[in-house]
Amino acid sequence: MKKIILTFSFAVVGMMTGAYAQDGLQTDTIYWKQKTDSIVYLTENVSNWFIGASIGGSYSMSENTRFGNFFDMTRPSFQIQVGRSFFPQFGVRMTFNYLAQEGRGEWSTSEFLEKWAEHDGNYDYSMAAGFVDGVFDFHNIFWGYKEDRRFSLKGYVGLGAFYTFGFDKDKTDWLAHPTWRDCNYNGVHHNAGDPLASGYGYNVKTKNRWYYAGHVGLIGELHLSPAWSVNLDVSFNGTDDAYNGMRFRRVYDSYVDVMLGALYYLKDASGYRHQRPRYIYIDGVDEDIVPHNTPFEVVHYKERLETTVSFYIDKTFVTDAQRRNVRSVAKFMENHPEVGLVITGYADAQTAYPKYNMMLSQKRAQAVYTMLVDEFGVDPSRLSMDFRGDEEQPFKIVNEWNRAVVFYILPLDQLKPVPQHDPVKPNSHESRRLKETDSTDTRSAY
Repeated sequence: MKKIILTFSFAVVGMMTGAYAQDGLQTDTIYWKQKTDSIVYLTENVSNWFIGASIGGSYSMSENTRFGNFFDMTRPSFQIQVGRSFFPQFGVRMTFNYLAQEGRGEWSTSEFLEKWAEHDGNYDYSMAAGFVDGVFDFHNIFWGYKEDRRFSLKGYVGLGAFYTFGFDKDKTDWLAHPTWRDCNYNGVHHNAGDPLASGYGYNVKTKNRWYYAGHVGLIGELHLSPAWSVNLDVSFNGTDDAYNGMRFRRVYDSYVDVMLGALYYLKDASGYRHQRPRYIYIDGVDEDIVPHNTPFEVVHYKERLETTVSFYIDKTFVTDAQRRNVRSVAKFMENHPEVGLVITGYADAQTAYPKYNMMLSQKRAQAVYTMLVDEFGVDPSRLSMDFRGDEEQPFKIVNEWNRAVVFYILPLDQLKPVPQHDPVKPNSHESRRLKETDSTDTRSAY
């Protein structure tokens, strides 16, 4: 059986890894600007790390436990894990577990002991386990990746080892030589402590030992935010028949774990947890690219343009890559002379503090406004400027996307100056920090 588990585990991990090794980049949206000018928005999967902890219960399915009380045989278990999602469909994790376990003597003997002996037929021991698992996200495999998906069903298969220790020596010694309680049995009175007949003994080997194991399981994960999720983890674990201290004509024993836990997803070097946006500008395309959504030229007033200008953390200058998005907005304005835009700057709420973020968002909006007017010749009468700091977050799923300038469409006859916030005067430290974001040396690093 162990050979079958090993073979199956390696085969599944190999097939899934091979199937998704090339799927790190996917095209999410394509927007037409005009027939010979298009911008393709891509999302690139972040190979991000996660850590987590869980608590639950472990039920041993070794010899005779099915004849005991289910709740008595279920013992607490604890798990910590660390892993990495290499693709939306596949990841790897390492788990480290502490499990309390409950064994039980031969069923007829245990029933007799529970009624007539000083103790029952159960005994305690512990396990420390570690596994390496391949984790597969079934939702992403069968229905495609969605950034805003709140619930994911995942499966995993893994191999590991564990160490048994902490056998209740007093109890196992007693089980080998059980004694009566004070009682009358078949008309004969027995005093507490009198030995039972040798046929009622149950010899448990209490030596601490290592064992190999394999397991499969399912995880239901509910995403509370880009950083946090809660999950329910159910696993079936197979191992050597002797792991509970008793070998009895079986090839393997097993136990089941059910645990409730939480996961925390770490950021990558660019500050993203799951997906990193990429914008690729393509010239000279007329009919090879098919749009996946409503053409960009269909104008909906008071709505937000799909094109945004993103900024690095704590930065206010427009990079070369984002300059192409500003150029696309200028072309949109050229193609639609009847519309005006409100240029609105934002900052993410999880960085810095409100006063500083308000200044960041103001400088970001001003940088885009200046580029549209001075570099691309957009009539300033068709533009208005606003900045919201971290008071509003236009992107709910990924916090880092809020380091951006977005554009709201209005008819020209409704384009009025947007109410501005009161001027925010930076202190000397803030002034120096903001000045550094626009320095030539800092800009050249990006």
